[in-house]
Amino acid sequence: MAHCTHAFSNYKVDVVFAGHVHAYERSERVSNIEYNVVNGLCTPVSDHSAPIYITIGDGGNQEGLATEMTEPQPRYSAYREASFGHGIFDIKNKTHAYFSWHRNQDEYAVEADSLWFHNRYWKLSSEPSVAAL
Repeated sequence: MAHCTHAFSNYKVDVVFAGHVHAYERSERVSNIEYNVVNGLCTPVSDHSAPIYITIGDGGNQEGLATEMTEPQPRYSAYREASFGHGIFDIKNKTHAYFSWHRNQDEYAVEADSLWFHNRYWKLSSEPSVAAL
């Protein structure tokens, strides 16, 4: 994905969905190009022009869940869980969408993570940012 980062930023991509890892994880907005390297540890740099990455490959499989994750949870990881579930991406209008991830719990869908997206492509420069509110 690092080679796509410039295009994602230039075209104001808000979210990137990926799969195959049999777990759920949502990132913060971080750069896939710039890193802080301190004492041999490499961590991504916060980048508000970067998209949020969501890995959602937890619909089920023969191998089972991916339960071996980096510990402690990295700061760039906003939420993660090794559970079966599904996501719903509800586009409300041209500027807003709501994403929710639902854990399958005893035959019921339980909302475990959610996030509002504000489409940066359609956002007018005169609108206040979320941080300013």
